[in-house]
Amino acid sequence: MMDEIISLSINELGERIRNGVISPVEILDEYMKRILCYDHKLNAFSEVYEADARATAKRAEQEIRSGNWRGPLHGIPFAVKDFFDLKGKVTGGGTNCFSQKAYVTAPVVATLLKQGMVLTGKHRAVELGMGAAGIMENSPTPLNPWGQSQKVAPGGSSNGSAVAVAAGLTPIALVTDTGGSARIPAAWCGVSGFRPSMGNLSSSGMLPLSQTMDTVGIIARHASDIFIVYNQLNPNLVYHSCINNLNIGILPSEEEYILDKETGLHYVSLLKVFSQMGMVIQKKPFPYPLSQCMKANSIITAFEAWQNYGYLCNSQNSLSDAIKVRLERGKEIKEKDYSEALIFCSHVRKIFSNWFQNVDALVIPTTPEPSWPIAEKDEHQPPNDFTRFVNFADLCAVSIPTGLNSQGLPFSLQIVCNRKKEKNALALAEFIECCIGFSNTALKILLKT
Repeated sequence: MMDEIISLSINELGERIRNGVISPVEILDEYMKRILCYDHKLNAFSEVYEADARATAKRAEQEIRSGNWRGPLHGIPFAVKDFFDLKGKVTGGGTNCFSQKAYVTAPVVATLLKQGMVLTGKHRAVELGMGAAGIMENSPTPLNPWGQSQKVAPGGSSNGSAVAVAAGLTPIALVTDTGGSARIPAAWCGVSGFRPSMGNLSSSGMLPLSQTMDTVGIIARHASDIFIVYNQLNPNLVYHSCINNLNIGILPSEEEYILDKETGLHYVSLLKVFSQMGMVIQKKPFPYPLSQCMKANSIITAFEAWQNYGYLCNSQNSLSDAIKVRLERGKEIKEKDYSEALIFCSHVRKIFSNWFQNVDALVIPTTPEPSWPIAEKDEHQPPNDFTRFVNFADLCAVSIPTGLNSQGLPFSLQIVCNRKKEKNALALAEFIECCIGFSNTALKILLKT
């Protein structure tokens, strides 16, 4: 029964709960079994709240039996990245530097709890969110379930969350996204990651890295799962199902050099499929090179990270040397350069908004290459070339798995839409998922390993 429950989508779980086919207690039992069986190897969770979760699941079961069904998420387990405040818990941010317990639960988490979801714990993350490859310096790196034998990078900074979803330890994870923190680990772990445009979800009670770039994010197995959760967090969302005759922007020629060979060939094969489905493919140059956006993004993120956490570099704590070095880069940035980068950022956000007037969605690889062995980390560039500009331009994006490379590691496609067009991005992502079918088989592959 375990594999059957674990393989169900959020929609399927919700329907079975509402109809009394399975109960929240039974669902939690199966997920807890997997956590207890596998997490000592995977290192996805920093804390597991088994007793509290069982009490919540029992209460949900009683409410539903009494006819008090709260909605499609009632009784479904979820976990959060260790960047969200939970009343009475320390928000660690992937470190051991903080000891103050939160007085209030973050509103975005509280909303899911009010929907009757069952909180199972907190996920590990890269220290302060500063690490796109997801490799930990001072604690065990969460193990990407697609490369257990060779220990490949999970992607970051929401590494624990992506590993947990991919391995069937949780169906939904609430995360953050500053430059790809949801989408990159989702891509490398073969699941779906989502970054909405700013202002759609409250970031109150969420540990900041860069206030100009930070958003709440969601990681799930399917884009349809993300839609259900996001729709409960933002009820004004209207599902947009019309996919016919879409104008699809693709990666401009001047940006293709970043792609590794296999990723490039896989991307071309996907574009042929989209064209056959009636989508209008257009290669439209970006208003600015991604490298120019990346440079300004780096200035803003580094400056704000230093303002938030620079004091940690001067105190006795367990912060790793690598993270201290990254933090100290912000110390060298002049306020004049920071201000100019902010002005450019504001300009780019307007320009990219106009760029999308004749483009329904931009469809590009999520990362230039799939994951790679952690032992080879010095041979690879950070994997955020195609994700950071989304935050910089304040667009919305969904990453979905689309297949495996010759090493058996996931490819991923990123669907990027204009600001406040989350419904379009999620609808297209779900449509592509259904056509390709990989997300339905990914967990089945992992369950056999």
